[in-house]
Amino acid sequence: MKNNSFRNSLLFFILPLSLIYADETVILIPGDALPSIPYSDQFDKPSPLPNDLEKIIFISDMDASKISHPILLKEGNAYLEKYKTVIISDIHKMPSLISRFVALPKMREYPYTIRLIREEKIGDPFPRNKGQVTCIDIKSDKIIKIEFAENEVALRQFIEANAVLKNKK
Repeated sequence: MKNNSFRNSLLFFILPLSLIYADETVILIPGDALPSIPYSDQFDKPSPLPNDLEKIIFISDMDASKISHPILLKEGNAYLEKYKTVIISDIHKMPSLISRFVALPKMREYPYTIRLIREEKIGDPFPRNKGQVTCIDIKSDKIIKIEFAENEVALRQFIEANAVLKNKK
């Protein structure tokens, strides 16, 4: 009985402390500023976000990559620049040997720039759904809208959507 009382007392003090020091990730929502992340590209060169950025395509898993890659392989960097869009890929969960000897050499062949997140927790604020591409609208470094594309058609519509409106004005 005494032992249980001691254990309960100990839990009473430890539990609140663990909640205070819990590492809680805050997920980005509309209205938030973009996190300041020092991106590098697939060539290990610094690749800051452009000042005129309007859209972010965030890739967090292989299935999401399979949605975006066919479009970007065909359209290339000029397409991304035209629509003021960047690609950010969180590859921190990829085993380092696979990353170094398989994935990065393949990425270096792509005709478009990929900004990479390689460290744990840095990409955690980006919302994600498994197998979908996170599509983020940006205005003046603030998030305006977040949606998810589950196929190439939806992704292309997201990338090209606002450009059509701007051209009509």
